[in-house]
Amino acid sequence: MNDFTFLSPTRLVVGRDAQKQTGHWIKEYGGHTVLVHHDSGFVKQNGLADQIIGILKEDGLKVVELGGVVPNPHLSLVYEGIELCKREGVDFLLAIGGGSVIDSTKAIAMGLPYDGDVWDFFVEENGVPHDVPVKSTPIGVVLTIAATGSEASNSCVITNADENLKWFCDNDINRPIFAIENPELTMTLPPFQTACGIIDIMSHSFERYFTPEKETNALTDYLCEAIFHTCMDCGRVLMKDPENYEARASIMVTSTISHNGLTGMGRTGDWASHFIEHELSGEFFNVTHGAGLAVITPAWMKYVYRENLPLFLKWATRVMGVSMDYDNPENTVLEAISRLELFFQSMGAPTRLGELKDVGEINEEVMEKMARRVRVIHEDGRIGWVKWLDTQDIINIFKLAL
Repeated sequence: MNDFTFLSPTRLVVGRDAQKQTGHWIKEYGGHTVLVHHDSGFVKQNGLADQIIGILKEDGLKVVELGGVVPNPHLSLVYEGIELCKREGVDFLLAIGGGSVIDSTKAIAMGLPYDGDVWDFFVEENGVPHDVPVKSTPIGVVLTIAATGSEASNSCVITNADENLKWFCDNDINRPIFAIENPELTMTLPPFQTACGIIDIMSHSFERYFTPEKETNALTDYLCEAIFHTCMDCGRVLMKDPENYEARASIMVTSTISHNGLTGMGRTGDWASHFIEHELSGEFFNVTHGAGLAVITPAWMKYVYRENLPLFLKWATRVMGVSMDYDNPENTVLEAISRLELFFQSMGAPTRLGELKDVGEINEEVMEKMARRVRVIHEDGRIGWVKWLDTQDIINIFKLAL
């Protein structure tokens, strides 16, 4: 087990009608003037946003509202939110929604006390950001979709549409103070959104489970494997019974713990699949993040599994239920990857680039453009840790995803 520091300060409030406690927790943490941030979509149509705003006002809080968040949230709205909060004297931010709304809220919260351009925290040169946040306005979350885990993570991903860049800022200052999770709020999600959310949850622990370390610690292995089993078991249930409360609750909490750092304790995460996928779900094609991961993750596995074959065999046998082929162990891993793709397909998710909505055929020239834009983490311009990937490696992964 590698040395590590673990922090998870987010209070989880889970249960039916849990959103009715929102005002209480905002006041508990010293909030007076609250920015309520959402996407102007379903949470307005179904009355949830207005319900919560009413609760906050009844609890004596001043409310400022800002909608308009889009998938892969835009920097332009973050700027608008920062200026609005400054004018109105906002001292607490509340996100009502999923990952995009939460990330937009996090960026506003970082930018509000900062004298410079909040994009400084995201843009990098050779893996080094222009600046690092040291202060943030406190935020809370009312979660409406289980997917990104942003409700308790230190990560924030923002798209700069002007520069066609989708970049992230990972810093513990981003972690929300509380996350309110009522599983009933997710019951009306379309099956495709439920599926993409579950794939995203699995991916957050895939990125941590598959590590370059040859000797992994048993605790973190089992924590990740529990995430995988929960997602697959409950995912199958929800495809047939979308109003199953227990399955919704399990997936919702799994979303949170899959990305709060718990499943990465004592090991080096890879994250290449996420970095590569960001070129699909950013401004290049703007696909749903979970759908893009369903395509890229199996292709990445096929490309790198030989770098840590024992770990991939552990996943294949303990999670995917493949019997060990002792004569040809690589066949065991390939069968497990095939079963993973079949699971994604059973959820209605794509597993090939051409199946992604509004993407169609991608030629090698486009692959190279995307590969050259992938955010690097190593000084030599490569990404990943299980296998360090250069531009040609990334192109090869795209080809495996055709």
